[in-house]
Amino acid sequence: MPVPDYTTTSLIASIKRRISLPDAQNLYAPADLINFMSDELSSTIVPLIHSVQQEYWVEKIDVPLVMNQTNYTIPIRGITNGLRLVTLLDPNQNEIDYPLLRPEMTASSYNWLSPYSTSTLYGFYMENDHIVMFPNSVVTNPVNTVRFRIERQPSSLCDVTEAAQVVSIAGQVVTVAQIPADFTTALTYDLINGFPQFQSKGDDLVISATDIVANTITFVTALPTNLQAGDWISISNTSPIPQIPVQAFPYLAQAVACKCLEGLADLQPLQSASQKLDRMKEDLLKLMQPRDIGNVQTIVNRGGLFDNGQFWGWGSGNYW
Repeated sequence: MPVPDYTTTSLIASIKRRISLPDAQNLYAPADLINFMSDELSSTIVPLIHSVQQEYWVEKIDVPLVMNQTNYTIPIRGITNGLRLVTLLDPNQNEIDYPLLRPEMTASSYNWLSPYSTSTLYGFYMENDHIVMFPNSVVTNPVNTVRFRIERQPSSLCDVTEAAQVVSIAGQVVTVAQIPADFTTALTYDLINGFPQFQSKGDDLVISATDIVANTITFVTALPTNLQAGDWISISNTSPIPQIPVQAFPYLAQAVACKCLEGLADLQPLQSASQKLDRMKEDLLKLMQPRDIGNVQTIVNRGGLFDNGQFWGWGSGNYW
């Protein structure tokens, strides 16, 4: 039984089949098709999957609070440098609601509902590439951690020859099928799951040595316990596999096929291919939402009148 090929090599073959692109043509090299795929991944696939809001790509990043430090950088891997949710962790690792504030809310402590007591806002607001925690007392004596939830953006695509597939793992030493020529200790590396859902198992890892004879790569820190044979090591922010649901692979290939037809100025096939792309988009949206078709989602009126005592002044980060 053949093993499924999820790499850019398979996608290139799919693109060529869709438009009968001969191998002998000189207009589009494999590297061009991979660049097309990266472009479409960023401009078409990511906004489409993000729009259904079904928690694809969501991951948690915990950052320890530092005494008297109120600014914390938003993880750079998030789509559009955005956030899915911010919470605090107590010493027992329980999550605590940490609401988003508008900067205007922090300008005054006067509360018209309770003019004889002090109003203390509790939460954070966003400034450019970081969040600002409010009030300062939150981090005066920190015993907690701030937890960022982000939608990790899929990495740009690369050829399989620019990545190394894992064969075996022994401690911090990984044996691979072949070490790419541009792998050096001066770069950092991502660990990519070689199987659906192709998520990252480690980002920006540092290596201390490569052995092109033994085909081994030695990492500086301990490796994730779920790293396995068949996974991939690639230079940070690259991947030989699109980090999207496997059902979106044909849509990605079709989008690139349309781009190729545009370049070939083949208008009649382009019209037919574009119509098919529209149909595939509709079908893909139906597949991706709802992601759980069996359970009923609980609706919580977060920040509403009766949420956590909002009416009496202690809900959604407002303490009167």
